[in-house]
Amino acid sequence: NLIIRTKSVEFMPFYLSLSTFLMSVSFFAIPNGVGTLLGIVQLLLYFYYKGGSVEDSLEPMVVSYALDGIL
Repeated sequence: NLIIRTKSVEFMPFYLSLSTFLMSVSFFAIPNGVGTLLGIVQLLLYFYYKGGSVEDSLEPMVVSYALDGIL
């Protein structure tokens, strides 16, 4: 969701996506077939949004409102 919303792969490392895909392929069975499909989707998202600019995704991942009442 974050990758699609920010249109950037800043928060999705390529090697993690690649290793997820390769592990799913190496243990290809019914349950891992789903993992393989999800790995393919993840790699496609990576290459689709790879060219996105970093400035577009500089919004914080977590917004904290804990200190708003104090300050």
